[in-house]
Amino acid sequence: MSLSFSTALSGLKASSNALGVTGNNIANANTVGYKSQAISFASLFFSSLNSAGGLPLQVGDGVTTSLISRDFSQGNVTSSNTPTNLAIQGNGYFVVKDSNGIQSYSRAGNFTLDKDGFLTAPTGEKVQGYGAVNGAVPADAALEALKVPIGSTLEPQVTSDVTLKANLNAADPVGTKFTTSVQVFDSLGVSHTLNLTYAKTANQAYTVTADLDGDAAMASSNTLMFDSNGKLTSPAAPGQISITPDQTKLNGATLPSINVNLYQPDGTSNVTNFAANSSVSSTNQNGFAAGTINGLAIDGTGTLVATFTNGQTKPIGQVALAVFNSQDGLKNASNNLYIETLASGPPSIGRPATGGRGAVVGNALEQSNVDIATEFTNLIVAQRSFQANSKVITTFNQTLQDLLQII
Repeated sequence: MSLSFSTALSGLKASSNALGVTGNNIANANTVGYKSQAISFASLFFSSLNSAGGLPLQVGDGVTTSLISRDFSQGNVTSSNTPTNLAIQGNGYFVVKDSNGIQSYSRAGNFTLDKDGFLTAPTGEKVQGYGAVNGAVPADAALEALKVPIGSTLEPQVTSDVTLKANLNAADPVGTKFTTSVQVFDSLGVSHTLNLTYAKTANQAYTVTADLDGDAAMASSNTLMFDSNGKLTSPAAPGQISITPDQTKLNGATLPSINVNLYQPDGTSNVTNFAANSSVSSTNQNGFAAGTINGLAIDGTGTLVATFTNGQTKPIGQVALAVFNSQDGLKNASNNLYIETLASGPPSIGRPATGGRGAVVGNALEQSNVDIATEFTNLIVAQRSFQANSKVITTFNQTLQDLLQII
């Protein structure tokens, strides 16, 4: 009789565990990056009765919980208004480290920047990755806490190259002048206006003069020649006009020679001489003023790209992802974290979209993969199992009372 009670009690315990697993899934239905769990059971047979005809006679001793597994399938990736929020599309885990240097792993990418600019999890763990050097992440970069240099200033860049696409009207009479302008920057980041004036001296022939903010500048190769098809022939590709501003007019800054590119890399001329209005279709130059960080973006490779007030962008680091030989062997911890175990094996840490690792999606979060409909069905099944095992105990109790009344 005591065996009957213990059998039913094992059923109650197993059903209670099932209710706990299901309840935990439902409770975490809205937890970022949560992976749902499933419970499995195994039968118990400790003893055998006397065998009959060589066949064992066994009465089951109940049930036990054999496994609580996790469903590591992809959760829905939803957009977020926070640029530091990240989602993993595919395999892998974010690598985070607490103040004690203990490393753990997570699928939850609801990260923020702390007061020092470190990318951190909600509970303070610092996100690990690879730092950039001079705007590029070295191939041999060591794992470190990712940090955004809040308030840092990007140094200005002196203009050294200008590309200007223009047409000079071949129908204009000799003596006609056409002026184009482009903004350039000196060594202090001060902007200036570079003016190029094209004066027609003969059919298909022009001279070029330059000034910077109205102050005359030296221009080399200042004669342009075109063929009968309006194509530039002199200077020949890859020709340039080198402009040298008057350095005494720059208030202590410097602006060395500026190369005006007359041709594209493929040899196509940037200046034409067709019978159409003289005009400029595009200008481009490689200088910029100083700027401070005013934004952050993260691309599919997990690269953190800082944007500056001067319109420039600069990579500052790359998020690392870890994969395991057996992610089923990872141990659950609080705060959406996993811990490495002997069963999981050591992590293989590397860059997103390499070595079987997934891609990183910026401005996004991976939601829980809990299916509420399935969980409510499991809840009903576990509840019925608990009720049935309770009924078994009630029946055994009544049988025991009947036996005592016989005595």
